[in-house]
Amino acid sequence: MEVMIPLAKFDEDYIAKEIVDNFKEMSDELNLKEATLYHEFPLFKEVGQEIEYPSFLLISPNHGLIVIQTDMRSNRTINDEEFVKLEQHTEQIFTYLFTRLLKVPELRAKRNALLVEINTIIYMPECSNFSATDDDMKVLHNLKDLNSEIQNLEQKALSKERLDAIFSIVEATKAIPKPNERNIEQSETNTKGGILEKLEKNIAVYDTKQKIAVFSQIEGPQRIRGMAGSGKTIILAMKAAILHLRNPDFNILYTFYTKSLYDQVKQLITRFYRMYEDSDPNWEKIHIRHAWGGANLPGVYYEACVDNGVSTVQFKEAQKNAKNSNDVFNYVCKDLLDKVQGNIDRKYDFVLMDEGQDFPASFYWLCRKLTRDDCLVWAYDELQNILDIELQETKTLFENKYGDQGIDLEELQNKYHEKHNDVVLYKSYRTPKEILLLATAIGFGLYNKNILQILENKEHWMDLGYTIESGNCQMGEQTIITRPNEHSPSIISKTQDISEIIKIFSADSMSEEISKLCTWIYEDIFEQKLLPEDIMIISLDDRYARRYFEELEPLLANKNIFSQNVLNSYKGDTFVLKDRVTMTTVYRAKGNEAAMVYVIGADSVGRQEDDILTRNKLFTSFTRSKGWLRITGIGIKEEFVYREYDRIIQDYPYLKFEYPDYDATKTLRRELSTINKKRNTQVEALQKKLDELGLDNSEAIELLKENGVEK
Repeated sequence: MEVMIPLAKFDEDYIAKEIVDNFKEMSDELNLKEATLYHEFPLFKEVGQEIEYPSFLLISPNHGLIVIQTDMRSNRTINDEEFVKLEQHTEQIFTYLFTRLLKVPELRAKRNALLVEINTIIYMPECSNFSATDDDMKVLHNLKDLNSEIQNLEQKALSKERLDAIFSIVEATKAIPKPNERNIEQSETNTKGGILEKLEKNIAVYDTKQKIAVFSQIEGPQRIRGMAGSGKTIILAMKAAILHLRNPDFNILYTFYTKSLYDQVKQLITRFYRMYEDSDPNWEKIHIRHAWGGANLPGVYYEACVDNGVSTVQFKEAQKNAKNSNDVFNYVCKDLLDKVQGNIDRKYDFVLMDEGQDFPASFYWLCRKLTRDDCLVWAYDELQNILDIELQETKTLFENKYGDQGIDLEELQNKYHEKHNDVVLYKSYRTPKEILLLATAIGFGLYNKNILQILENKEHWMDLGYTIESGNCQMGEQTIITRPNEHSPSIISKTQDISEIIKIFSADSMSEEISKLCTWIYEDIFEQKLLPEDIMIISLDDRYARRYFEELEPLLANKNIFSQNVLNSYKGDTFVLKDRVTMTTVYRAKGNEAAMVYVIGADSVGRQEDDILTRNKLFTSFTRSKGWLRITGIGIKEEFVYREYDRIIQDYPYLKFEYPDYDATKTLRRELSTINKKRNTQVEALQKKLDELGLDNSEAIELLKENGVEK
């Protein structure tokens, strides 16, 4: 039996603890092994009214829904009038549930009848003077009678479809947005669009780990770890909605790294909130903020400077003073904290931080200082930043010169009996396992001469949803890993072969690459029935991304296919537009997804097999896909991406490699980082000279060849 305990006050409620312990102990006898028990959830709120919730809601395939309202008053402390109010309150909870479930076609028998039972129980162990005035309600006074009633309510098992429909209302997953209706004919069900339609018709429900992350409201820090597609953004948005419902006076901050996440996050919070109250959230109390911000874009750093009387550092100044281009945001956050000597006004009651893998420690410090009592929840993808996949050590992460101590999550966990402050989400619902295994192998360099990154031990692999088929993750061992289907449950893998899910194409010229893209995209939309917004094109070639898109856009338009070039968006807070193919770079694509992802310009990373930044870009690009992946480039057949791709596909569904020495890999990364930094400086200088001469890369290469210089 799953038990969902959102609030710390559960520990002070002896009747609630008694019921939970009883159901756990009696789960076999009562046939509750597959049941879910919620304490003080779900939430219901009428406009202008106080929030309401049951003491317990039990959802069981063998019992339907059972509302249990507890009351610890004794015979001497409750009178007839108060008991009637208790009955009315319990009946109101029933009505809320009934009316919401009645809106779901899968659960509706007729206009005013459900296909599932909702039963109500009032449990009063300290009072024996009252019995129910309504035949549809039971008033019970001891655990023996409670257990007997649960047994009496056993019924024919609910189907998975009906059970999922119930959870989608109670847990609000029905609010997760779905794409526009697809006009798929019967003869088109095996097209990509047809397969997506089946995928999208599946009712979204939380798995156990996701439920724990969503419903645990901890008065203190909480970390949520998970791979791409594990639902971190959805979980944080739902937490924001629930926090706001329970505590309308709380000031809540939701922050992130990728500007284009703004619309998605606001939509999710709104939809989740409206599942429980028929009005929009109060946006004066929930602040959705980009991490940096500026005069025209609200952001955490910018507003913290304004609120604390500190002048902001302009981007160019920060670039000049920072150690390197990747350290600019770290520099400005430290600058702010230095100027106020670590004394920041505590503006928020809760801070929710998405994309935590992209933030420097100084931003964690700032967010911690912005909230009271360390009420900071952060989600991060352990693999999306291949630069640093060591287990995050919170004891050192939060310790700083401003007097802040590290956070010991393990020690703090002792305070939370039924809740979790460090949740690992090992299932990836978005990315098919074929693409995830390819991304992992190329991202780590598992098929490279030098493995650039590796997980520390067997347990770390398992945390991320992999299984070790051979070896114990010891240096020199021949190691075989794979990923179970249940940890990547996409139906794409069940319906399509790997050769259709992933394809690679080596072009002889840029025009041939673009022509191939146009052909593929035309087939996707007009033959495979994908919508234009199902398609994302990611350019790996940062320098020539605009040129790629400028040549591609008119060719697609000639085929009546229109585009959304994210690079032309000034604010960058809108990513996907209806009826338009999305064109972007890796940096803008982070945090977003598409059914079909085209990763183009792979020749731009051709000989950078030992560059960790390059492999990080490849991993992030590949894992934007929730269906299919295409990789293209000019003359890439002899380059590492193509070579490694071939070997990985041959070994599928396994990754086979010799396990490297963990410490040596870390040392190698540091050495390569120094080499790459030097090389990047040289490339920047060379590029500057080419710009001065008015030459692009291809013209410079031809000029060198004409003068007898091959390399």
